[in-house]
Amino acid sequence: MQLAKRTFGRVVAVGILSTSFAAVNSYQPLVADSGPSSQQLDDLQKSASWNWPNVAVFEQHLVSYLDQLNAPVATREAVRRAWDESKDKVKGPALLDRLLDACGILEPRIAELNSQLKDPSGPVIHPRDLTWLTSDVPGWMQDTIRLACGRALAQRRLYDEALETLSGLEIVQVCDPASLLFYRATCEHHLLKKKECLGNVKLLLERKSELPVRFTQVAQLMAADIEPLKADSLDEVARLMNDVHRRLDLGRAGQRVRDEEDEILKKLDKLIEDIENQMQQAQQQAQQSDGQQSPSQGSPMEESQIAGGPKGPGDVDQKNVGDRSGWGNLPPAQRQESLQRLTEELPSHYREVIEGYFRQLAKDNSR
Repeated sequence: MQLAKRTFGRVVAVGILSTSFAAVNSYQPLVADSGPSSQQLDDLQKSASWNWPNVAVFEQHLVSYLDQLNAPVATREAVRRAWDESKDKVKGPALLDRLLDACGILEPRIAELNSQLKDPSGPVIHPRDLTWLTSDVPGWMQDTIRLACGRALAQRRLYDEALETLSGLEIVQVCDPASLLFYRATCEHHLLKKKECLGNVKLLLERKSELPVRFTQVAQLMAADIEPLKADSLDEVARLMNDVHRRLDLGRAGQRVRDEEDEILKKLDKLIEDIENQMQQAQQQAQQSDGQQSPSQGSPMEESQIAGGPKGPGDVDQKNVGDRSGWGNLPPAQRQESLQRLTEELPSHYREVIEGYFRQLAKDNSR
């Protein structure tokens, strides 16, 4: 088993608008954001359990923060200009990016962070490493930054870290519920959290016609892909192998990877044992069928006649099935047949992973 673990590591080696804006003491909207009619909103609320946030709320948040910082006129004008130029970004990922850009004008650290998050080759950023986040910015801005960080982590295939970052966010509070649901589902899909993934996909698709096309298409593909997944199946094993491979690619070789390797080996041993048992049963049935005499090949035994001649001791040689964890000890023909049965119903990319693993295992066991 230790040899199998080492082999696996090699083989398996993603408020209020400021008065200073217009130098007056009353609230003036930054822009008149267009939106659905009242009837349309009513219809949407009847069919979905979540709503898009009101852009005016976040506009007010920005103004309140400007007042809190006692921002100069130049800064307020810059925020107004940026907000006005992006008036078409009223929901979804577009609103998330719009807020990040506006917040970056208010807070240089957010501008730097936003630039890093947009750079795929930039450093990996986790909100817990931003020591200023919980003390220097208001709660709504913290949620916006955490959502942006979770999105970036998921895009870099750091699914555990992304899911942790997104876990405390609420649909009713964030500026972009669609991204929250989508990236949660993405992480859960890759981490084989089937129930959670399907739940978030279902929520997301309640507003299918309003989502970015990429969200809709990928969410539907994720649901179709994970729905048939069964526990302890070879499909699950192959996905676990791919996850270990992803972790190793990202330099994650800690206890989580070792635990997944152990789990994979246990599941493979069980699958192989089941295949061996099926093959042995099939062989025994074939031998019994061959040994039975057809009625046309001889005369029936007389009822009064004692069957058989001299009796033997009745000893039977016990079949040596070998070590269950030593898959490479099987005879080549039987090993190939087991491998074929294990992989014949899998997609080609899963089949290649399994076959490559077993080829290497057999090679090491023969040394």
